[in-house]
Amino acid sequence: MSDFQVALTNTAGISSVMSFWVFVASNASKRFHTLALKLAQIVLIVGFASLTIAIITRGIEAQRFPLANLYESLLWFAWATMGGFIYVSRAYGISQLGWLASLTAATFFIYGSWLPSNQHEITPLVPALVSYWRQIHVPPLIVSYAMFFLAGLCGLLQLYKAGRYVSLGLSVATIAAACTAIGLGTYTEIDTKWLQLLFVGSSLVGTVFSWRLLDKTKAVSSDSPEAAVNASAAAEAAEMYDDVGFRCVSIGFPLLTIGIITGGLWANHAWGSYWSWDPKESMALVTWLSYAAYIHLRVQRELSAEKLSVVAVLGLLLTLLTYLGFNSLGFGGLHSYGKFK
Repeated sequence: MSDFQVALTNTAGISSVMSFWVFVASNASKRFHTLALKLAQIVLIVGFASLTIAIITRGIEAQRFPLANLYESLLWFAWATMGGFIYVSRAYGISQLGWLASLTAATFFIYGSWLPSNQHEITPLVPALVSYWRQIHVPPLIVSYAMFFLAGLCGLLQLYKAGRYVSLGLSVATIAAACTAIGLGTYTEIDTKWLQLLFVGSSLVGTVFSWRLLDKTKAVSSDSPEAAVNASAAAEAAEMYDDVGFRCVSIGFPLLTIGIITGGLWANHAWGSYWSWDPKESMALVTWLSYAAYIHLRVQRELSAEKLSVVAVLGLLLTLLTYLGFNSLGFGGLHSYGKFK
């Protein structure tokens, strides 16, 4: 890997961290709030541009499509997360999603930087990946995962703006526990059965309690005109984040569909079977069904925006399990990046 590519990738990672802190700092001062938001978005755009050039440069150096191992997929995921936020922020003028999107990109940069050096280096493709189907099948999946993450983050913000602080806290704790299980499974020798229990158990318990405790709302006083205005603004923001989350799912869902279909075609080309019920294949199908249910419930207005936000958070957890869980938590299967401990 050339020094130029390393410099570009580091620039993108540092930009995501800097953007996160500028987004957070923008809430500390009403006077400089607008200026800080613009600065944070500029920093994130710089990081996105740097990462775009880094990925292209890596492809030129490798003389292949630069998406063949976990490290490269993490670069694509961070790129899609940053690009997805830039797109929705310009379309909707949102700001609070920025610090969560930046934090997500920075977290995946750090996760990738801690992988062994053989993941960072450009190496020849293993025989199973020498196929034109790789660049057709994998990119739509990675971009769909990023859009689903953004939808889940919008769900968190919707719960916050709607005053569902108990459900919000449980959702955040559940995501943190799931990410902890992924990290421990990647970098430590802890028995994967305990990590599977941590991920699956926390996801089930956290989601169920988040759903059941949605009626625990913050009491809003309307005694003063200012309080009434704030309550109205919060309600509008909650509705907006519900809409943004749905738009993100509307982008990610067809991409996931394309990824599953092309994966079946690749499997038939390589193994003579369109579907083998490999664990990751099955989990991708479960994730697809969960977002199909989300879209149905959203379009038919059968659930409140708050309940849909919990569904979006559950979708984020399923996406995390599909993307990284089956490798780091020891579920096995053909779709594996290998062990890194």
